[in-house]
Amino acid sequence: MDFSDKEEFLKEFGADYGYPDGPKSVDEIRATEFKRLENGTVYLDHAGATLYSELQMEAVFRDLTANVYGNPHSQSDSSSATCDIVREARQQVLDYCNASPKDYKCIFTSGATAALKLVGEAFPWSHQSSFAYTMENHNSVLGIREYPAILSFHWLSI
Repeated sequence: MDFSDKEEFLKEFGADYGYPDGPKSVDEIRATEFKRLENGTVYLDHAGATLYSELQMEAVFRDLTANVYGNPHSQSDSSSATCDIVREARQQVLDYCNASPKDYKCIFTSGATAALKLVGEAFPWSHQSSFAYTMENHNSVLGIREYPAILSFHWLSI
């Protein structure tokens, strides 16, 4: 997008562009936190996997060079450190969702597909179950329909 295209865009959408009430504009964030995009790269897959910022990477680097983390399934100081971080992350998710740990569990998965697979496998499907989905959704949502279909097929074959 050259300068005239952006100027035209801002005339129409400028009031809603970026973070108008934020401490930094989108352009400032891009210039300071995503310098690797200066070559003109356009990244649009923020729903699937948003880009990490330089500040995030610096914080992760500092943490990993200052601490030793171990397998959370072992018993050692480094394992306890990992357990503490995972426990805190789960609590932050529950707090963000205003969900009580008495009623909800936070389970980390490798992504949407793994999470939806868990839902499909854990749901108590029965012949009274209905599975409805929108016409446009993640492919993994469509994969859930296999669980009730298998159940129905099983019942039909008995």
